[in-house]
Amino acid sequence: MRWRNLLLAAWLSLLACPELSAQTAPDGQPAQAEPPQPAEPSADATPAVNPDWLRSFQWRSLGPATMGGRIVDLAVVESNPSTFYVATATGGLFKTTNNGTTFSAVFDRESTVSIGDVCVAPSDPQVVWVGTGEHNARNSVSWGDGVYKSIDGGKSWQHMGLPESYQIGRMAIHPENPDIVYVGALGRLWGPSAQRGLYKTTDGGTTWEQVLFVDERTGCVDVAMHPEQPDTLLVAMYERQRDQYDVGDPAKRWGPGSGLYKTTDGGQNWKRLTAGLPDRPLGRIGIDYFRSDPNLVMAIVESDKIATGPVMAYMGIASGQADDGPVLRDVLADGPAVKAGLKARDRILEIDGQKLETYNDLIAQIRGHKPGDKVQMKVRRGEDEELTVELTFGQRGGGNTALPFASSLGGQRANAQRQQGPDGFQTGGVFKSTDGGETWTRVNSLNPRPFYYSQIRIDPSDANWVYVLGIQLHVSSDGGATFETAGSRVHPDHHALWIHPGNGSQLILGCDGGLYMSYDRGQTWGFHDIMAIGQFYHVAVDNRRPYRVYGGLQDNGSWGGPSRTRAGRGPANWDWVRVGGGDGFVCQADPADPDWVYYESQYGRMGRVNVSTGERARFAPATTRDGPRYRFNWKTPFLLSHQNSRIFYCAGNVVFRSLNRGDDLRPISPQITRTDRGSATALAESPRDPNVLYVGTDDGALWGTRNGGQTWEDLTERVGLLSPFHVASIETSRFETGRAYVAFDGHRHDNDDPHVYVTEDFGQSWRPLRANLPSGSSRVLREDVENSDLLYLGTEFGIWVSLDRGQQWFRFNNNLPTVAVHEVAVHPTQGEIVAATHGRSLWALDVTTLRQLSGKLVSSPAHLFRPGDGVLWSGALASSTLGHRQFIGQNPEFGAPLYYFLAEATDDVALEVLDIQGNVVRKLRAQQKAGLHRVVWDLRHAPPEGRNAPQFGPPVEEGIYLLRLTAGSNQLQQPLRVLRDPEFPAALLTEELEELEESRQRYEIE
Repeated sequence: MRWRNLLLAAWLSLLACPELSAQTAPDGQPAQAEPPQPAEPSADATPAVNPDWLRSFQWRSLGPATMGGRIVDLAVVESNPSTFYVATATGGLFKTTNNGTTFSAVFDRESTVSIGDVCVAPSDPQVVWVGTGEHNARNSVSWGDGVYKSIDGGKSWQHMGLPESYQIGRMAIHPENPDIVYVGALGRLWGPSAQRGLYKTTDGGTTWEQVLFVDERTGCVDVAMHPEQPDTLLVAMYERQRDQYDVGDPAKRWGPGSGLYKTTDGGQNWKRLTAGLPDRPLGRIGIDYFRSDPNLVMAIVESDKIATGPVMAYMGIASGQADDGPVLRDVLADGPAVKAGLKARDRILEIDGQKLETYNDLIAQIRGHKPGDKVQMKVRRGEDEELTVELTFGQRGGGNTALPFASSLGGQRANAQRQQGPDGFQTGGVFKSTDGGETWTRVNSLNPRPFYYSQIRIDPSDANWVYVLGIQLHVSSDGGATFETAGSRVHPDHHALWIHPGNGSQLILGCDGGLYMSYDRGQTWGFHDIMAIGQFYHVAVDNRRPYRVYGGLQDNGSWGGPSRTRAGRGPANWDWVRVGGGDGFVCQADPADPDWVYYESQYGRMGRVNVSTGERARFAPATTRDGPRYRFNWKTPFLLSHQNSRIFYCAGNVVFRSLNRGDDLRPISPQITRTDRGSATALAESPRDPNVLYVGTDDGALWGTRNGGQTWEDLTERVGLLSPFHVASIETSRFETGRAYVAFDGHRHDNDDPHVYVTEDFGQSWRPLRANLPSGSSRVLREDVENSDLLYLGTEFGIWVSLDRGQQWFRFNNNLPTVAVHEVAVHPTQGEIVAATHGRSLWALDVTTLRQLSGKLVSSPAHLFRPGDGVLWSGALASSTLGHRQFIGQNPEFGAPLYYFLAEATDDVALEVLDIQGNVVRKLRAQQKAGLHRVVWDLRHAPPEGRNAPQFGPPVEEGIYLLRLTAGSNQLQQPLRVLRDPEFPAALLTEELEELEESRQRYEIE
């Protein structure tokens, strides 16, 4: 009877848990005791708990690796090309020793995992250098802290200096002496810095000499070492800068500091190369030597005149050659050819009486006219019909007379060098030198989006084959005179290419979508989707059990997948589905119907999709010709109301509300930005009062309303920041209506410190929560759903937690790489958080025990933590997991994780599970050492005894059990609820559990 009473008490205590039964206050909100007001944060406060306890918690990788992520460089061991390194923009360094069948992460625990370049010493493949800080100046770029060296092939690393170089453009290692290394330091992207230019070490990094410096705004973006004379180098200097706005291009793309330099004595003397190059302000430059004849050098050069030139006539056709003259393969929509009545497969016989014999004759006629010229064309249609049409030439370049040769996203199109005239070289493009760089000749106009690419590669064994990396992969087989696009069925946006020096058909390609390999010069490609390097901006969870996660990624759309699977393996690539395209950002699942998922892509392209039926809808605020003009951020904030999920809010330069799932969006605020370029970056509604809303912008404005948007108050000046920093996140408390947290990101203002603030009075006053946080921009702050004192802070270099509402912070990465955390989703009921990392995809963590940590435990001799539910998940039919080239995420261990704490080592320790009758169901192995311990109960009875008895006991039944810890004279108890699989309650496959049991070993964490 005593045990039944104990179990009844346990059951009642479970009912009191917020997850199961929410007691309500008279106003309908969850009842909460008045939380104690924290003291002013202190950077040197005594830790509330032993920091070692927090190291006990281990993250699990969910993936996915389906969509890859940005790769910025490759380093291949040429003596053994099956070994190579893959450098990612924000996800660290990966190594393969089997030609890409498997990869190992080898740069996860350093102080940054953003990489600009990786190099292997030609004379010793065990010597590897990493330059940190991505060299591309895009809006999501991170930064580094100098250079690192490994002398054991990436097993261990030593920091070798240049801590304020921020971003590394390129490095070069002497072919015979690995102690001689050149490092191109780009320097600070958001402001001036002194540690820029080219640095050289002759003692393996012990000391450095700055051998080339222009000014505090100009850094080194590329370094090319002469293949035969290592004291001869070509170096590209680059002046660039970004501003506070989250837009595509940098604020400064070119400047007087940019240029091409040459040394022949290892950097003692330099000459700026100008002959044949544009004499304009230059931008980014990429360089490559032809290995078989180093007198041949090629460069891709940006100038401030990019895409300009004489305005050209435009016909709007795609044409080819037929037996009797040029034929129109296609006519482009809304072009001059369509307006003249021309159709696909028409043959053009004459223009103004001039007969056309070839396709080139047609091109010459088009180039000989100007926009607006009218011509008479004789055309043959079909076999017999001939007709005459009048065509008025249009204007090439989309109506922009200043940029008639523009290509996508600010680049310059290929093969237009003749059309640009004798001064066309001033616009930049592909240049060739046959005298080692002394003089240059432009051979092609091609230059795709220079600030983001500017990479050119010559096949080391055949100079006719030249590659230019861009949105597409551009290939020339005639030394650069003409380029075609290649790389079908590969992700766009290419940044790294390696060409086998003895076999030009073998290529390795790195892009925004991951890693590809080809063995037929790019005709076909293999995608190595086994590295979870997704650059997530956001993550959300739904309320299924097990729950699903959704998130948006840089250049890879929005995806959804399971937080765990019922199979023995974890989530695999094929478990993920794409819910939105473009660059993916904010996602949210409707809590009232989790089949409906909301998503967005860049600049406010919002929509919803039903993941069961495929039904879709896109929506945006209505505009009129004479009405207001709305603008949206690269990452547009939106939310579903806590009170009614049909109510949808989003924000651009004003706040919008829809009462019908995003349809019929209407403004409910005045202009909220400080400038005419700003846009919203964060938006929040109070879970306690739907009338309380906050919104923040990229230009540092912060607004609030307490009446549902009828009136708004500008709170910007009340925060007390020295500068109007980007508002990264706003978190309204579920425990106090007047409480809200705001994380500001100052790195765009050249300030890398974390800036986190709290208000208790609806924004009237604010208090900083910096406490002991080190440098590293604050990306997101979230409050726990059960413990009001528990906060999660994602920063540029990892994640932190506070157990006392910001008085003190603990680093919480543990096994999570040193990666930027852009979002933290706290599941409302299932005891886990999910971190969206910008470089290593998604990671989940069980925080059930973390929520119970407090300083009170320090004085306790022992403590048994309340466990989360144990779920008897059903099994699943097996799928193929053969072969090593695949990515599989991590499931939680099957069963119930149990935590207990011992203040001192104790000889007499027992951990038992009892049933409702008081019978011992299972005795679990318990550690006797001092510290925090973890044991997993597999939800089974003890195995039967006997020589031929089964190795495993049967699963327990659903119900309430009692967990009992005996430690010396102390006896502690906690209730434990065991649930059946909510979807397949009778489908437990014990053979699958047995397979898991055989493959794992019970352990404790201490």
